[in-house]
Amino acid sequence: MKVKNFFVAGFIVVGMFMASTTVGFASDGDICKEQIKHYQLIKMNDGLLPGDEFNPYDYKGVEAAAKKALANEAKRTHGDKNHAAITKLVSHHLQNIVTAAGSAGEGAVESVGHSMRFLYLSCKACHKVYQTEKRLRP
Repeated sequence: MKVKNFFVAGFIVVGMFMASTTVGFASDGDICKEQIKHYQLIKMNDGLLPGDEFNPYDYKGVEAAAKKALANEAKRTHGDKNHAAITKLVSHHLQNIVTAAGSAGEGAVESVGHSMRFLYLSCKACHKVYQTEKRLRP
């Protein structure tokens, strides 16, 4: 009888351990992998003219990708002030892209391109400088 109780208790402990390890926050690496997909969707429209009848600028697609990236960016957890500041910069530039693409007005393509350059620099600041210094580059 005692052996059976140990088996059941061991099974419960293993089950609790597995449940606790599968539920948790996304790591920076996972978030960045997802962000790359959204970044590429926005970048595919880079350099196109707004009035091009053969290849029009996809304002709605850019806006949707930027909104998804902005929501994904909100999942990050911060260990220090530098990481929080970089995330704030990334969120700011993504919000500018959402605003510009959402307006779909004159100069929107240039505004999105401008914010994309600064978004790239903000991501590069984290990946190339900050994460390398921490030795945790995703």
